[in-house]
Amino acid sequence: MDNVELEAKVLEIIKEDNYFEMVTKAAAFEKEYKTSDFYKKTKKPLAEVIKETKIFYALQLRDLGRNIQKTIDGLSLEKLNSLFDQLGTLFGTENQEIAQNLEIFKNLKD
Repeated sequence: MDNVELEAKVLEIIKEDNYFEMVTKAAAFEKEYKTSDFYKKTKKPLAEVIKETKIFYALQLRDLGRNIQKTIDGLSLEKLNSLFDQLGTLFGTENQEIAQNLEIFKNLKD
């Protein structure tokens, strides 16, 4: 297994959203990893490689845009619209209460 194949496999593992699934995939890959040239040269445990790889790719600017887009894609427009509707209703109610209070003060003044 060369470094390109190793990178692809490790990236596949770290992209797993479920921590326990990620650990399970890593454990299943451990035996194959130990046959790679990278392991033979460095003797780095797979767990350490996974941690370092996550940090390395988290700091890469090319992935920053992808992560931002993934967050944006996860937003629910229905929830956002509902929130704006609730805020509009709240401000409308408060404006009515303020107007009523101003009317009361105006009547008291007269």
